[in-house]
Amino acid sequence: MIQRETWARVMLFLCAGILFSGASGASFAATGEKTGEQAALQAERDWTRAAARNDAAGMSAALDEQFAWTDAHGATRTRAQVIKDLAALAADNQGETDLKTFYYGHVEVITGVHRNARFMRVWVERPAGWRAFAIVDTAMAGGVAPFSTAASGAGGDCQNPCRAIPYQPATEADQAIVGILERLKMDEWHPNPDDWARYVIDDVFYVSSAAALSKADRVAHLAEQKKSGGAILPGDPVLSMQLFDFGPSKKPDAAVMITKNAPYRGGKPYYSLRVWALRDGRWQIANSQQTTIEGAAEVAAVGSR
Repeated sequence: MIQRETWARVMLFLCAGILFSGASGASFAATGEKTGEQAALQAERDWTRAAARNDAAGMSAALDEQFAWTDAHGATRTRAQVIKDLAALAADNQGETDLKTFYYGHVEVITGVHRNARFMRVWVERPAGWRAFAIVDTAMAGGVAPFSTAASGAGGDCQNPCRAIPYQPATEADQAIVGILERLKMDEWHPNPDDWARYVIDDVFYVSSAAALSKADRVAHLAEQKKSGGAILPGDPVLSMQLFDFGPSKKPDAAVMITKNAPYRGGKPYYSLRVWALRDGRWQIANSQQTTIEGAAEVAAVGSR
């Protein structure tokens, strides 16, 4: 069952120095008798301690082999790069507020705010224990309206991402998830708030530099667009995708999707991190965060490619 922690409870778990105990490297090895979420949060506390102490051994034990950290400028560091420069990651994670946790069986998500950026940390359960899988920071821009209800006046088609995302699923779960993402993008292009809502978990937040938006915010926006009857801008094409399943090999119950997208109207590409959970027999988006890749070259608008 998905649990959403209150601010007070998360602060109790994460912010007080007295919470850190035991050797930072050894405690990542096994979950023991702890429940899944308790084990994930313990791994988070040990990781925080290792980062603060510049403990390369502890960080090495905490980080998944496929770990990546994307900072608020859209620059991505691999596991090896992070271990070589622990100070950068430790400094990035100071002064955290508005912490929330979300538990999806074999994936734990921690969100909050630090250094004028929103962050999402994703932990995954491996056979040897919980590992930090991905971190993404998103710079916050004040005073930016999250959505416009005016018609875009756009023409064009939505082949990618509405009908044919350029990704070959490796598993049945991957195939289902990609199909649902295409369906969601179609529901956004030709607004269908009722269908869209079926594939999004109730406590989801969509985070971009503009805002952190709830499911209710998105549904209300789609309803306004549907009422207006105007042309809607097609979704942003997917340039590349990675998809990782977690849980039993034959029936995973959580997944992490990493994509690079190009704005439909052109501009800097952006990195998107989505967490998916299997609930009530169907895959649903559980968390979503994106950040612009400031160092990338601008991509042309779809119509001019």
